[in-house]
Amino acid sequence: MAIDWISTLQEQAEFATRIAEDVTLTLQFPQLSDVQVSRLFRVVEQGASTFNRILEEMDKDDGVDDDLFEAAEDIADMWTKLSISTANKLRSLKGLPPIEFPKDANKN
Repeated sequence: MAIDWISTLQEQAEFATRIAEDVTLTLQFPQLSDVQVSRLFRVVEQGASTFNRILEEMDKDDGVDDDLFEAAEDIADMWTKLSISTANKLRSLKGLPPIEFPKDANKN
């Protein structure tokens, strides 16, 4: 049975967006402990790992259009940013400097 990649990516984008909203709101709570942020980080990493498995399956499918891969890259970027944001909150609670997002030389 063929996978409907359009529906799969739409579902994943909606899920990642909901998680991003929740994570953003949660990270704003001033009373968060490092244990709570660590748990949140693990949830984000689990979501990213699940999406990586979807990307691996897409790579195996020769019939996937390039525009779907571009959409998948955008979703993967969302997970990466969530992971870094959550890691940075944990780092700040431990008095460590933040992880900086790499500067893309091709963007202004």
